[in-house]
Amino acid sequence: MLERFKLDKNFKFLLIFFVKGFLLFILWELFYEGWFINTNWVNKTLIHHLVRVNKWLLDFFGYTTFNYEDIIGIDGSHGVFIGDPCNGLSLFALFTGFIVAFSGKIKYKIPFIAMGIVVIHGLNIVRIFGLTLMAKFSPQTLDFNHKYTFTFFVYGVIFLMWMWWVKKFAKKKSA
Repeated sequence: MLERFKLDKNFKFLLIFFVKGFLLFILWELFYEGWFINTNWVNKTLIHHLVRVNKWLLDFFGYTTFNYEDIIGIDGSHGVFIGDPCNGLSLFALFTGFIVAFSGKIKYKIPFIAMGIVVIHGLNIVRIFGLTLMAKFSPQTLDFNHKYTFTFFVYGVIFLMWMWWVKKFAKKKSA
């Protein structure tokens, strides 16, 4: 009778992964909604950093720029508004949650998570730089590229980093 309830090894692995992922998601939502939203300093710090770095890059390439708190732009354009959903924090949490929920040694997880967050933040800087250029030179493509092109690109890179983790660092138990 108990044989019916024995789980296939792969199914058990996936079930444990999804349960961990779900619990981490609930924990993140409670933490984010309960503390981050109220303090807002992390969101604002990330946004201001993105504005400053992109202003520096645009100035470096010879553009005349403007910025105001969470807006960066090239003179003659409406600029780009960087809101809380666009600052990358939720992507940091998503990436971190996957690595934490997946098997592997902590001594590899911590530096891999740090590297991943740096890569994601760098991608976000490039994304905002590109969107700022589009706002000036091709405003009709801005909405499409914001919603689809850059989303696909950033999530694609995150997926590739996850696959790298799974192939190179995840614990593999011998059969």
